[in-house]
Parts: sequence; structure tokens; C-alpha cells
Amino acid sequence: MSKFIPLYCNSTRENIERRAQEIFEMRGCPEGRDLDHWLQAETEHWDQCSMDPKTSDAEQFPAEWDSLG
Repeated sequence: MSKFIPLYCNSTRENIERRAQEIFEMRGCPEGRDLDHWLQAETEHWDQCSMDPKTSDAEQFPAEWDSLG
């Protein structure tokens, strides 16, 4: 099952990089685990965005998607 990435989320590479670095440091700076840290940071980021209560459903999807069913 693929995970839907909300269009309304203002994601930036820098935010994910920063969080991946924090995870790396929290885990004692283990070498060779950079992908694990990146994926965890990315997952946390998208989970946080999908729970953002500030955006209504109408703002999440372009109007032309209504006809896609």
C-alpha cells in the first residue's frame, strides 16, 4: 500500500536533513546507517504533515481531482 503524500505540506529538504542529523547524533553517530536515519526523518516529517489540522480537506486537493472519482 502506498502512502499518500499531502500536497499542502510545505516540505523542505533542509528540514529532513536536519532531523536525519539529529537522529544520527542521538544514536551515537553510527557509520553506515545514513539511509535509515534519512528514512526515519522523512517518515516523521510526512506523518506530521498528514496530521496538520490547519488545512481543510478542500485545500488539500486541486479542484480538477474531483472528476477523477
